[in-house]
Amino acid sequence: MCTGTAHAQRLLPSTTGFSVAANGTYANASAKSQDITSTARRFAPRGELSYGVTPRLSLVSAVVQRGAVIEAQHYDVRSIDLGVRYLGFAGRVVRPFAEGGLAVRTFNLASPVGDVSSTNVGPWGAAGYMWFAGGGLALEAAATYGRVTFNNWRVAEIPAALAPVEHRELGVRAGARWFFRSR
Repeated sequence: MCTGTAHAQRLLPSTTGFSVAANGTYANASAKSQDITSTARRFAPRGELSYGVTPRLSLVSAVVQRGAVIEAQHYDVRSIDLGVRYLGFAGRVVRPFAEGGLAVRTFNLASPVGDVSSTNVGPWGAAGYMWFAGGGLALEAAATYGRVTFNNWRVAEIPAALAPVEHRELGVRAGARWFFRSR
């Protein structure tokens, strides 16, 4: 007699162990500071390393670099996302998933007086579907959300008192994932 977990892990691929993903996010990024809101639509590449603890639960880490605009000034946001993913319906070819956690995000704006930067933490999340195409390959698509308030400012590496900037992103993500344990 086979338990649900044992049955799911005989399927191809195994979702336990390590997996890597490369995907892209197309997001509407908005920045608000002192009642001025600016928006920009941007594409951002994303790289991810995950570890499947069980057939349904994975630990997620990802790096992303994206751009946005505030008051007609372009700035970059780099982030390291850490969190968990829950995959529904173990053993099916198409599986829904939800993931979320906290992201360490760094704001960087080149200005005439020096680089303006801030590093803060904010929540992120995604919900979507994975299609297990065969072997160790899965294709995925998801809706994404992220938010952070930058308020810890440095100008030319010197602490500065600037107004907070609330950075929000709502987008879609698509890409491919490779599971190393494709038994």
